[in-house]
Parts: sequence; structure tokens; C-alpha cells
Amino acid sequence: MMKKLLTTSLLLMMVSSLSAQNTLPATAQCVSDDGQRKLYLNLERKATEDDPANVMSVWLTENGRTTKLLTTNPSAEGAWSRMTGGNAASVDIRQIATADKAIFIPYDQNLIYLEGCPDARNVYSYILNISTNTAIQLPSNAGVAGLVGEDETYIVMQSYRYDYENGGRYSVLQVYDLNGQFFKELSLQK
Repeated sequence: MMKKLLTTSLLLMMVSSLSAQNTLPATAQCVSDDGQRKLYLNLERKATEDDPANVMSVWLTENGRTTKLLTTNPSAEGAWSRMTGGNAASVDIRQIATADKAIFIPYDQNLIYLEGCPDARNVYSYILNISTNTAIQLPSNAGVAGLVGEDETYIVMQSYRYDYENGGRYSVLQVYDLNGQFFKELSLQK
């Protein structure tokens, strides 16, 4: 009898844990709505002096279902060293350092853009594929400037660079396809 009671209690705890995992927290903020789906960000842990990035969770609601897509990992390193030829690098979704912004990417139901600033200086930018549970980090350090395109969607990113010869900093606009492949760049250096 005791064994049956223990097994039943354990099963109830597991079911409770699973349903709690897919219950949108009351503190979650809707940050993107495409009319059929909504994206939410929830502050899980506030930044501290030792760790300047918040821990955030990213949630999706669609067709009455709520799904927790990921929880950020402020200890995650950027994928900068693995980005070659100006192209994005794949990252494990458990290694997404930050998410202060989340938006649906138009024309592709599977893609979500995430960005945040984990080090109080550089903006980390990611494209998350929710159907494959994969992500890429884009090689820009100042966030998204916009999405453009008619036949194919491109993402326009902004970065900053330093002018070591004359001093100062200047902006650069970079265009990528949604797979993170570099397309074009425009320097705004005077």
C-alpha cells in the first residue's frame, strides 16, 4: 500500500512539474504578436553586479498551447571566434546568452529573432528556428536595423567599428539572409 501511494505521489509530482513548465508565468510580457501567435519574455533572475545580464525565458503561445522555448544563459560565450567570412555561427539554444528583445520574422513561421546585451556594451543577435530547435548568432554587435525584401527576406544588422587612425567610432550596416550568410555591407564612416 505504501509503495502504491509513493508511486502515485511521484507520478502526480511529475505531471504537475510538466504542466507547470508550460504555464505562462504571470510576470511574462508580450513582446511580439503576429495575430496568430504571441511571444513573451519573462525575467527569471535580475542582473547583479557580478552578472550584468538578466536571466530571461522566452515563451510562445499558439493555438491555445503555451511552450517555453528557452531560458537564457548569461555565462554563455559569444560565438565570435567561430564566425568565418562574415557569416553567422550555429549555437546551442542552451548557450543563448541574452534575450531582451524577441520578434517574429515575417514570411517564415519557424523563425524568431532574439537580441540582448549581456555585457553592457555589445548586442548579441540570434535567429532561433522553433521547428528544429536550433539557433545561429549573427556577427553584429549593435542589433537589428530592420527586415527587408520582396522575394526573399534579408535582415539588416548594425555594428560599430573603431577608426584607429582618426579616432572615434562609426556604424556599419550589414545585410544577411535568414540562414546567416553575409550578403552586403555599408560603412557609415565619414
